[in-house]
Amino acid sequence: MGVIGDLEFSRVQNLPTWVFFAIPIAFLILRTLLTGIYNLYFHPLSHIPGPKRALFIPGYYTILLLSGRVHITVARLHNLYGPHLRLGPSTISFSSPTSWKHIYGHIGGRKTFLKSPMYDQGGDPHVRDIVSERDPAKHGPLRRLTSHAFSAKALTEQEDVVQAYVDKLVCQINVHATKQPEEMVKWYNFATFDVIGDLAFGQPFGSLDNGEPHFWVSMILDSVTAAAWKMVAVKIAGTGRLSKYLMPRGLREKRERHYEYSRKTVERRINSPTTRKDFMSKILSEKDAKGYDLTFLTHHSSVLIVAGSETTATFLSGVTYYLCRTPHAYAKLTQELRSAFSSYEHITGMETERCSYLKAVIDEGLRIYPPVSFGLPRTSPGEIVDGVFLPEGTECFTSSWAATHSELNFHRPYDFLPERWLDPDCTDQKEASQPFSLGSRVCLGRNLALMEMRLILAKMLWVYDMELVDDVDKLDWVRDGTANPLWRKPPLMVRFTRREGVRVGVLDDEA
Repeated sequence: MGVIGDLEFSRVQNLPTWVFFAIPIAFLILRTLLTGIYNLYFHPLSHIPGPKRALFIPGYYTILLLSGRVHITVARLHNLYGPHLRLGPSTISFSSPTSWKHIYGHIGGRKTFLKSPMYDQGGDPHVRDIVSERDPAKHGPLRRLTSHAFSAKALTEQEDVVQAYVDKLVCQINVHATKQPEEMVKWYNFATFDVIGDLAFGQPFGSLDNGEPHFWVSMILDSVTAAAWKMVAVKIAGTGRLSKYLMPRGLREKRERHYEYSRKTVERRINSPTTRKDFMSKILSEKDAKGYDLTFLTHHSSVLIVAGSETTATFLSGVTYYLCRTPHAYAKLTQELRSAFSSYEHITGMETERCSYLKAVIDEGLRIYPPVSFGLPRTSPGEIVDGVFLPEGTECFTSSWAATHSELNFHRPYDFLPERWLDPDCTDQKEASQPFSLGSRVCLGRNLALMEMRLILAKMLWVYDMELVDDVDKLDWVRDGTANPLWRKPPLMVRFTRREGVRVGVLDDEA
């Protein structure tokens, strides 16, 4: 027996090296095929249509998230397969208006769809902020920490701060963009970043004054991209050391720098008491009683800066592009604004609410170029969504871009048509556009963002005419923009011409 055993071992030793690699690879291939066949034919969600490769390629949708084109790909797949789309064994995307209410809204008698476990991986696993906290019982107190800052009373008190920065933007356009074209994506970022910095921390960042980006601005997009990379890496490689190295080193470093500067900004605010209330006032007043440490305050403030600046700047960039590309909408809006206000100084947040076409332009801008273009993942508690039962644990979401660019919801979905929001006979499914989401997780800063949008558009177009100077036929934001997951926008070169015969105090008093 010993001789036979030695012979068998000798045979194994003499096998080519490639065999030892081929066997585990063959096993993995076989396992993937068998798992894919099960997912395709026998899984509880096998009746929902979708690309077969999504069931055979591990992490198919997760990989799509890093492509920068996930919104385009998912919209194309929805057009092919319909409003219910299977993007993984237990990952379902919807593009129907009803799905927004079923997944994110409040409906009596229905169980709550919690945020997906993916949110556990985006930040510090030991600290939960208003975005990453999945437990509704813990999320409520976090939300109340800043909800006072977005009340109607607070909005009235904040308007002077917002107006001051809008006026600075108008002045800087006069200096930089009337003699030669200027890239407006950066200027919108300067304005919204300065506004949220002042409102959140009571201290200016000076981007508009300097005409240069505060270094924190460039880190914001990268920090969000890094969080997305981390989510994907953890999903592919687990929580071990390997997931850390799947994230590009440059993104990892910028994320760390973003966090470090957030911490220093919070420390500076703690050490600089102010009588003017800002977003941090209530949090700091309860800091000791609630046990909020510097780490918690840093994460909370970091979320405020990201959410309060980049998304509004994205809308302003997108709506400027579409207005300049749509002459009839541009003409109607400028005519409404210039007829509604006899002077620049009369343009206020409350007065702009009465401008119906301005509101329609904002609604259409948020539809055609939503600041958040991808689906916000939730976990089904075992409920029906748009007529489809989703077993407990199924990851699901409404894909924002797919919903707002579906011909099932909007006629001519890729055309900028503000009139669709004013025509009572329009049959478009307007509920399919939910740029601020729904339910208990609806965007806290919605009213502040809308006020910024109204004031910037109204004041800018009351003072100036504007036009794109790039070759309009070659510039295509749908084709050239990427989302990782926030938008990386193409250059937006705009020339402004000041209207003749109108006096603007912030410009003429300084002249």
